[in-house]
Amino acid sequence: MKKLNILDRIGSLVVASAMAFLVSCTENTGNIGIPPANETLESSVAVWDVYTKSVKLDSIKAHSVSSYLGSIYDPETNGRLTGNFITQFAVMEGFRYFPPIDSITSRDSEGSPRCDSVMLQLNFDTYYGDVNTPLKLAVYPLDMNNPLSEDSVYYTNTDLRKYIRPGYEDKPIATKVFTAWDRIHGSDPSNATSGSYPSIRIPLPLSEGNQIMDKYWEYLEDNKGLSEEEHVNRNFDDSYHFIRNVHPGYYAEIINGEGVMVRVFVDALYLIYNARVLNDSIVEEVPSYSVFAGTPEVIQSCQFSESDVAELVEDESCTWLKTPTGICTEVTLPIDDIFSGSHKNDSISRVELMFNRYNKEQTGNQFGIPQNLLLVRKSEANSFFIQNKTPDEVTSYLAAFQKAYNTYTFNNISQMATFMYKDRENAVMAYIKDVLKVDNPTEAQIEEETHEWTKRNPDWNKCCLIPVEITTNTASGSITSVSHDLSLTSARLVKGTKDEPIRIQVYYTRVASASNNE
Repeated sequence: MKKLNILDRIGSLVVASAMAFLVSCTENTGNIGIPPANETLESSVAVWDVYTKSVKLDSIKAHSVSSYLGSIYDPETNGRLTGNFITQFAVMEGFRYFPPIDSITSRDSEGSPRCDSVMLQLNFDTYYGDVNTPLKLAVYPLDMNNPLSEDSVYYTNTDLRKYIRPGYEDKPIATKVFTAWDRIHGSDPSNATSGSYPSIRIPLPLSEGNQIMDKYWEYLEDNKGLSEEEHVNRNFDDSYHFIRNVHPGYYAEIINGEGVMVRVFVDALYLIYNARVLNDSIVEEVPSYSVFAGTPEVIQSCQFSESDVAELVEDESCTWLKTPTGICTEVTLPIDDIFSGSHKNDSISRVELMFNRYNKEQTGNQFGIPQNLLLVRKSEANSFFIQNKTPDEVTSYLAAFQKAYNTYTFNNISQMATFMYKDRENAVMAYIKDVLKVDNPTEAQIEEETHEWTKRNPDWNKCCLIPVEITTNTASGSITSVSHDLSLTSARLVKGTKDEPIRIQVYYTRVASASNNE
């Protein structure tokens, strides 16, 4: 490590002190300005105890940019993890999905345009397990009268089979045996330089595409000569009408095999037919296709099933982070200690909290390490994802895995500590005024009611560490969405106990009289 000379050290201390003062001013603005000549800034650091334990999340929102399909053995639970998914297809406003009807040469006996083949293609970019292990999947049509709703929230334990079209619950429209190594249409997904993605291609009945064609010609005929605002048939105007009136989507389920899981990042429905096109003044008949893709605009939801994870949750040697099972680490912050005694009126400039990860002991486990953690108040652990929030650095923060140190570090959660303390204080005072009808409570009354309120609200100072997937704006780098990490990851963290607590460092600043320092 490079050694600093004396001028570097002095300069660093000056900058650090200035930054500490500026940060403290944002939390206590009662005395903005330069302290009088008889006052000085005092800084101090305190270390407090943090306790942690593993907990199983009750619900994990499954709407994600990726879907998971497969069945794999989990050595950490000695059980089987199976992933199935459901998908809808989107349409783009104003887009012509088929060429002019007269140009389509694929026809039935009555002369109506028809598909020559229909295919569901699942492109994947990641796999877990044995690349050569065969699995068998089944594809079921969804019920148009019971579509997945944009206004509903779907979880990883949602029973997706209830959305299958009646009469098809035990009668898939297609089955397919596949491996993670697509030797025909792609390559081994572990070869990042291959230039192509492997895929699973499932032939579907021609009727699946023909009914879309029929609806499309109806759409054009009904709206002939009308502007978009005047449309009387909106089945191809937007995804909402397309899903409810044309095609509700599919459910893909593993029905046989174990040993591999793939991450599907794009799924699409291809309708293939022949059509006449003009090529260098020559009319040619060529194979053509129309494609409908599953996108983040519509619902793509995973369902996971796994054996009992109680043994991991109750593990006293560590705390766990495990996805997509939903095991996270609960953190109890020492809010009363942070604001106790002489620190009660201090300004807090920084609160640093670090979690250490144990190295993996099971060499056979191919699961990855969670790369990003969300620290969020326990009371908001569900609503954060339902409301599609992003971290506000008040009640929620992000930290990335630091491979060099094997840690996750939250550099400054001072706003969260202050918010928790003030939130309880405001709740207690509101209870005293509104329920007890006391306008001027004594210190003893406030202390007693604070004690009672704390007993009634045991999670007031608790947070959850949750593995998440982050989406950023490619231009600005800003975070656009945060969702549950549904990939296969796990990590064991050092546990904070009464005997061996995790330590949190709190940096305080106060204005003191110069006479007190003489």
